[in-house]
Amino acid sequence: MSASFQEERMLKMMEQLPQNNEEGYNAVIPIVEWEFSQTGDPTKDRRRNIKNAIKALKPVKRWFAVPGWGMLPMLGRTQWKYADGNRCVIDGCDCSTLDYGDLWELYFVDSSTGAIRPFRPWSGVLPGRGTQMSGTYCPQHMQLYHLLTTWVDQEAAESDKGFFKRMKAKGVAFVPVRREQKEESIPLLAKWEQAFAEAKKDGLPIIHYKNPITGENDLTMIVFDNRMLKASSERANTLSGKSYNHIQTETEL
Repeated sequence: MSASFQEERMLKMMEQLPQNNEEGYNAVIPIVEWEFSQTGDPTKDRRRNIKNAIKALKPVKRWFAVPGWGMLPMLGRTQWKYADGNRCVIDGCDCSTLDYGDLWELYFVDSSTGAIRPFRPWSGVLPGRGTQMSGTYCPQHMQLYHLLTTWVDQEAAESDKGFFKRMKAKGVAFVPVRREQKEESIPLLAKWEQAFAEAKKDGLPIIHYKNPITGENDLTMIVFDNRMLKASSERANTLSGKSYNHIQTETEL
């Protein structure tokens, strides 16, 4: 089932509802309803939220899927209902034109290189659990996933509170020390730092010339190649961008 057919079918079902009887709708955007645990105990609430979030973020299986079947060779399909590159593995919506906002930089951009990369959820939700999917999350499910990772990190930090006690039982002690650090601040370099970061994100070549004697960087240049600028498109927080689709195609191949 193609993403366009799925969206058209969802739109027709939505139009049949009494509250949506007006004409002119041409798209459906998923809204995730979520209730936070509110028992008053922060630890208990966090653990309940983690459990409920993992349950809510589990990808949807096909109705004929059999537990333990990774592939159905005769049909050429997986056990997952929504397994297309730009579709949400939970609600099946086409995420190509949906805006991810700040989540785009967190989950679709490599922090070390600035290159755009596909986000592939895991069948067990948490990284490393199960198999990695060929679909993605819509923005609202991505926001829930972001909250889940935050809660999991907090839970891990809480479990480390007994670290020093366990080390003491092993005869290991830690002594805090203060290190003198002298950082050189150059206001003009700080002013242009964001410009170089943006150039790196857009894939513009940055050339460094090092001093052959000291090994320090003497010259740094951003190369604005007019041919490259004409062939490139502006970065966007959506999956429909040329740069994302190019990376996605290479990944699938």
